[in-house]
Amino acid sequence: MPKHIIRWIFFTLISVNLLYLLYTKLYSDLNIYRRQTSHTLYDGATIDNNTKGEEKVTGFNKQKMCVELSTINSHLIKLFKEIQKAKIHVRGSKTRDAINNALPIIADLLKKTKINEQNLKRKTKPTKYICEEIYQLDRGFKTQKCSYSTSLDKLLTVIMILKPEEILNVQSTIKGLFKINKHIQIIIGKLNNVSISMLKQSSNIFFVTYRKSDTEGKMWNLLVQNVLTKYTLIARHLSSFNIDARLERLIREIESLDVVIAGGASRDQNGIWKLGCYQTTYANYSLVYHEGYDESLHECIFCDYISGPFISNTNALKRYKFDNKMNAISVFHDFFLRISQNKLESVVCPDSMFYVQSQQQPAGSNDWTLFNNKWQLFRLKIADEVDIKVVCQNQTQECHPNIGYMSSPCCLQELTDMIKFIMKTCETFNIICEADGGTVLGAVKFNKIMPWEKDADFRFLTSNFTNLKQLGPIIARKYHVTIREPPRRCMLVDSTNWQLQMYSLYPMDSELLAKKGIKPTKVFLDGQLIQVPRNPGYFLRKEFGNEIYAHAEHWVLLGINESERYKSKTFTSCRTPGRHDCLDTYNGDGNLQFTTQLP
Repeated sequence: MPKHIIRWIFFTLISVNLLYLLYTKLYSDLNIYRRQTSHTLYDGATIDNNTKGEEKVTGFNKQKMCVELSTINSHLIKLFKEIQKAKIHVRGSKTRDAINNALPIIADLLKKTKINEQNLKRKTKPTKYICEEIYQLDRGFKTQKCSYSTSLDKLLTVIMILKPEEILNVQSTIKGLFKINKHIQIIIGKLNNVSISMLKQSSNIFFVTYRKSDTEGKMWNLLVQNVLTKYTLIARHLSSFNIDARLERLIREIESLDVVIAGGASRDQNGIWKLGCYQTTYANYSLVYHEGYDESLHECIFCDYISGPFISNTNALKRYKFDNKMNAISVFHDFFLRISQNKLESVVCPDSMFYVQSQQQPAGSNDWTLFNNKWQLFRLKIADEVDIKVVCQNQTQECHPNIGYMSSPCCLQELTDMIKFIMKTCETFNIICEADGGTVLGAVKFNKIMPWEKDADFRFLTSNFTNLKQLGPIIARKYHVTIREPPRRCMLVDSTNWQLQMYSLYPMDSELLAKKGIKPTKVFLDGQLIQVPRNPGYFLRKEFGNEIYAHAEHWVLLGINESERYKSKTFTSCRTPGRHDCLDTYNGDGNLQFTTQLP
């Protein structure tokens, strides 16, 4: 028999055996899955565990089932990781309890699907350039020898900005750096008219000149452009330098923890030591910092913002450039906020310590104004250091955003002030007025205007119409007034961005209560009591129907008739996901989430 025929027969036999083994394994896996579950599968096919005798799979393609199982496993792993992350960062006890109840259920599902527990943990990577450490009892951590060890000067460039008053600090820093590695490259930004004769001359020191009018954001970018190494040390506010910085340790953890930035703790000129690690919450036109951490690994802590010097992957610095308009500390707050928003992570390894000159940026600084305007902030709170509430007169924000977005606090304040003014004016001149419709709903649910409001609603006693018209000139000192005569009997009050509509009504709850010698019902709205119907909870339930304490956007935005029922507990998807004013980032129920949040 020819050799090629023998080879063909041999190949065919092997192929048949392999296909048989593959089929047997697949069938075995399917049986395991069928014994563990009973649910609807592809195209309506089902696995019935209650069927006597042999189980049957109908209308089902086994290959598709394997793909389906793989997808389910992948999604379960992602779900577990996201819930685990939520558990790490959650502050509220009820939320933590709910997450703790959910995790064992998912863990049981993962166990039944035989998913490796290692897939559920935060991944670490082997280092590429810095040798690993090993802990030895009574001796601490010791760096091991390895074949891939790379000299620090091949990996890292140090960049710093030289200000005339900081020459001595820069001299001390350079001296300390060269003691660590005499070949390390240092790039210094200096004013074009500043003498550098006092600085030690070295072939490893390079100077980039900047003008006095240049911002610090622009200066840092000029320095970064000249960096050729994989990593860059942003030597901000260094007063001196020594072995405590442990630069190799920071590079090792950038590689191992797969983060883009690693910083160290700080010690200032007064000997005060700080972690310099902050967590942030950016929501509802507010940015709040809290000093501390939620998670650690390799004796490093994960941070949203680092207040001291740090090493960064150079590519990240070149991609997420410092804002050329920013100055002082604002430069770094803006940079870290963008790093965090792009799902990149930073750590502080506190055993690395930098000696710094403490820096402060007063709350009234123009640099904070630039920062607040860029990020549309109404409130900026940085731990116990800075607390800024933006003055609304200086804000020029759109007050009627598209569907899916909330209005800014300054815009809502404009409407709130008008409501409070009208109510106070009515009370002063003995005109019976009550909040109506969505204005009552906002006062009851939030004690303020709803974040997605479009107007304000009032009603007044019909017999008071003449007296109300006489108030027109008084109201017109602040707002534009339009009065419509019978049969409409209404007054329209307009501010720059809003309209308050007042319509006549007879009888009114407040009038009926007054006739009985009973005071009218009032509800707080932004700290001021405003009159509302006698039983505002009953009024709202009758007016708006089911689930009124869940949320729904304004009927005008939703494109429905005013008489149609709202579908609550859901917000429209935001067209720019991740923005702080996207309503779909909030639950469709509950009011506490719309207060200024802590991280």
